[in-house]
Amino acid sequence: MAPQDWKEVEAVLGYPYGRVRLRADDHVITLVIERGKGLRYVVAVYIDGVIEWGKTMRPEVDAVERKFWRCRRVFLFGQKERANMAAMAKKRGLPAEIKASYARQAEAGFEMLDPTFTSGKAACRHLRKTCAQVERLPDYEEAPAVEPAQ
Repeated sequence: MAPQDWKEVEAVLGYPYGRVRLRADDHVITLVIERGKGLRYVVAVYIDGVIEWGKTMRPEVDAVERKFWRCRRVFLFGQKERANMAAMAKKRGLPAEIKASYARQAEAGFEMLDPTFTSGKAACRHLRKTCAQVERLPDYEEAPAVEPAQ
């Protein structure tokens, strides 16, 4: 897509309940502005018309969703606790097993995929970075031609 097309997509995604359909790497991607938590609006990314929430937790390494959704790292402990545990892992005089335990706890967390973006600009930037070929589709499906019955 040309830079002007990306600007048009970002403009459509700048208003509540805006919607854009794209074909990106042989998948139909639908970007929709939806209500998020509270009074915020987010851009939800539907892959082939659905968001499979089961694939957001513990994603596979070669999952298709990695290309279109945000990858986030979620830690089990807050930043302050992790800093304390990292400091304890470096403390002198502790047995090696306890130091290793503190180091593991300081890095304990998991990876998840988030199908929402905070803005249309962020979603477009992510798609430009990860997809090889993107084209805009019409926002509606053509109804199949029906022959009149006689």
